[in-house]
Amino acid sequence: MRKCNHSHWLALSSRNDEIIFQVSNRATNLLQSLPHLQVQTPTLFVFVGNKSKILALQELTSSNINKRNRGKRSNGEIHLHIDASSVLSDRPILIADSDFPSDKRSVAPLLAGDCHEVISTVLPKPRSGVCRASTMLKAADNLHLKFLSPFVDVFCFFAADLGGLQPIAQRLASWLKNDQPSTLPAATHAHIIIVVESSALEFRILEEFFDLFHNETEKNLFTHFGNVRIITLLPQSSVSPETQHKRLKEYLIKASDKVRLARIKSNVLFSGQHFLAFLNQASSQFGAGSKTPFDFIQESRINNQVAPDLKDHLVNFLSLFKDNKQLQKLAVPLITSSLMLDHYPPDMHLFDPCDVFRVLYKEICYQAYVEWMDSSNMSDLLLPSGFLKMIEKLLQSFFAKLQRSAINIAVDSHRQVLLRTVSNCLSIRLDNTCVICIRRTPQYGLPCGHVICENCVRVFGRLSPIDPWLFEVDSCFFCGLSTSGVVVRTLPPTAGIRVLTFDGGGIRGVASLQYLQVLQERIGLPYPVQENFDMVYGTSIGAIVALKLCVMGWSIEKCIERAEHFAKFAFQPRLVSRIPAFIPKIPGLSAFVSFLISYFADGCYSADYLEEILQEEFGKERSILDCSNATATGTRIGIPVTTIQDATTCIFTNYNAVGTRPLKCGYHALRPKCGLGQVPLWKIARCGSAAPWYFKPKHIPGIGTFQDGGVRQNDPGNIALQEVAVTFPNSVEPSLVVSLGTGATRVNEVPEMGPSRGLLKDGFIPRLIRAFKLSFGSTIAHKHRSLRKQGHREQYFRFDIEFDHPEPELDDTTRMQEVKERARSAICGSKDIDQLARCVIAELFLFELDSVPKKERGRYICQGRIICRLRAHSTALQVLLEQLNRSSAVFLVQGHHLKDSLDDGSYEDKDGNFGKTVSFEVFDKSTTFSIQLKEGSSQPCGISGSPFSIDSLVAAQQLECPFGTMDHIKRKRVNSIDLSSRKRPRRLV
Repeated sequence: MRKCNHSHWLALSSRNDEIIFQVSNRATNLLQSLPHLQVQTPTLFVFVGNKSKILALQELTSSNINKRNRGKRSNGEIHLHIDASSVLSDRPILIADSDFPSDKRSVAPLLAGDCHEVISTVLPKPRSGVCRASTMLKAADNLHLKFLSPFVDVFCFFAADLGGLQPIAQRLASWLKNDQPSTLPAATHAHIIIVVESSALEFRILEEFFDLFHNETEKNLFTHFGNVRIITLLPQSSVSPETQHKRLKEYLIKASDKVRLARIKSNVLFSGQHFLAFLNQASSQFGAGSKTPFDFIQESRINNQVAPDLKDHLVNFLSLFKDNKQLQKLAVPLITSSLMLDHYPPDMHLFDPCDVFRVLYKEICYQAYVEWMDSSNMSDLLLPSGFLKMIEKLLQSFFAKLQRSAINIAVDSHRQVLLRTVSNCLSIRLDNTCVICIRRTPQYGLPCGHVICENCVRVFGRLSPIDPWLFEVDSCFFCGLSTSGVVVRTLPPTAGIRVLTFDGGGIRGVASLQYLQVLQERIGLPYPVQENFDMVYGTSIGAIVALKLCVMGWSIEKCIERAEHFAKFAFQPRLVSRIPAFIPKIPGLSAFVSFLISYFADGCYSADYLEEILQEEFGKERSILDCSNATATGTRIGIPVTTIQDATTCIFTNYNAVGTRPLKCGYHALRPKCGLGQVPLWKIARCGSAAPWYFKPKHIPGIGTFQDGGVRQNDPGNIALQEVAVTFPNSVEPSLVVSLGTGATRVNEVPEMGPSRGLLKDGFIPRLIRAFKLSFGSTIAHKHRSLRKQGHREQYFRFDIEFDHPEPELDDTTRMQEVKERARSAICGSKDIDQLARCVIAELFLFELDSVPKKERGRYICQGRIICRLRAHSTALQVLLEQLNRSSAVFLVQGHHLKDSLDDGSYEDKDGNFGKTVSFEVFDKSTTFSIQLKEGSSQPCGISGSPFSIDSLVAAQQLECPFGTMDHIKRKRVNSIDLSSRKRPRRLV
């Protein structure tokens, strides 16, 4: 890759009455070229001046770059250079070339080059009445103090270039009008060196400078800066440039040594990796006009925020302990270790733990402890101050061990704490807080009774050697008991979300099974079709079907085989309802008596039969949170129900309502504090299928009484789409949505608008019944959703059947065969089923970048791989590749075919997995590009997550997380791939 030699870094320019702040990626280019970015600790000097400064730069940077750029620095610009002789040292030296902006010179904006990026931001306007020249000077003052000074070891002013000591005193006085620029300790503040060409004694010149400074302001210079020193240089005519600047370099290094030593003692000497990350974040804050000091600890957590509900989780955890001894011996060590685990993943800078506790956790721990104290009946409790001191002291102890560790892994430390305390904590059970990390909602119930969160699965589980998205949990991370082989499948980072929804409809639910059976046949791969979906929602009978397929792992064939038996068993008439048959035939009496019995029993059918068969099929004890087939396939399931008093829609989920929902989202996610972890699965299915008039509602102690979700949401698709946004916040929208209806009466194109046919047919009672049945249906929800999806029709599929006569009633078991036949006929005749099958196949493929793309010749060079969810150990992969070969399938990147066929070996990596290298170029990081799979002459289908952008892929793959990630996985940092010796990639977008 061609190297960018442009030294422009920062600039302030004016446009109309606006001040534009511009920053290039010069610092990124320089620092990322260091050989050991993760361990080298850079030093930054800022040279302020002009001609004399340039001479010093030429001598001190050991490079000719400054000679080439001599005189090219525009007004308001700051250039950045590196001392070439320091690149291999543990202290690379960066020098920023700055000046005081001139009021009289025009200020031109920085221009982006073909090899570098420039970000421009309009700075917030100052108060009215300030002239433009003053505004520019003020912006320059802020730039040096607020943005640069936290990173600078030494500011070096060249008095001869700046008009003497007076202008320097004026500018420094102006700088001090700002508050502290950062939260760094005073001992680490930058030093000041003023270079003077004079034969006078240095201490006399220093006294003169302070006199001038005190005439400008009463503020203390040392509140913002460290030592101030005057350095006199011999006249250039009397000595060589090297000799002239040798003394300056010595004092620069000495001053830098003092600052670095103070930073080491305060744990704030940063590696190049962290230095660069903080520098970029500080530039963003400056451009946004932030008035708060730059907080390095807070900024290190910008991509891994402290859990917003940490206080609630701490309160939940503290509530498990019954006396002071348990509190001190068990709760405090576990909480402290969890904080270590939270803040010190691999790649995190090792800030002082006391500072970390003060900035991030102290107030939260205090609030949690006070709230717990108020609700606790314990006597002689520790005071909150004592509780906080215990945590802080133990945090220091854990941190000392972490520092001594060769690999600095907080995970091992937390494991050891769990092992030491587990014998006293076996009775601890929570389903609203993960007992491992004490800061997230758990969602996987283990056989021992402990419920753990997905992040702890990633942190403590064993990654499968053959599948990068499968984690093996051999034993409980908390108590150590065997799980008998629990596996948890996670979503690939760049994958789109595939959604499947089942409508309610009683016996008509067999239609959905027919659709899926045909889809499975068209896909033609040897695994259950339901495993092609990440989010599955079902209402009423759709809920039961979803649970059987996904939680129980039933095949489509087994579900179809059992469907008629299930319906006939559940819809058995009450014995008492047969009594009217023996009553003398009085017109209408039998129906009236049956109505009365059903009315007072709150249902036509006894719920006993329904509950019996649900227990038979789901088991009596299995919970919705228990690890199941859905856990192994990574399927998230939701069951809508409604309350009986106000018909509010609620949802039960197997992911424990993880995520944050808007207050007025239209439904209520039943959260773990409701005790859902202990509710048997069959009871949830019973609530979801309690259709009014057919079955009475179901009461779950401690939670509530619920009825069929179809009362409000017979088609659960809209809820499912909202839940995708909640549970997968990085996904803009699903990649694929499949909605399966259960049939409805064909709606006339022309509405019936005739006169009333009398009270029996058109009175208020029949009108209400018709309106209720319409609201209970799915047509309206489907039409609303299809309008939302215009322009993305390949992503949304709806299959349903229409009846020319009234659709079968929910309990009409005699018409199940008719529904099956009509459903199969409808889907086989649909032009969409083959397209859906191709979309499902395309969704098996993913794209990942190899590294963060770099800019070259005005474009970003992207290199990555198309990979497959099916792995080398799977027979399904071989079947898939054979199918694609037969259909002459090809991949398209932004419409351009990739060369090579699927059977020529170029698509196979060293482990036998599918992996095709792809190279292309895009204009910018936000430009979208598509990757599609095209089979024969059919319409191409986007692979999972397509279309992509560089920004979205980098975020999804966490390629730019210099302070580590919450899952503690230390990602391999792939160096930028040099494409200069390769064939130029195709310019696509």
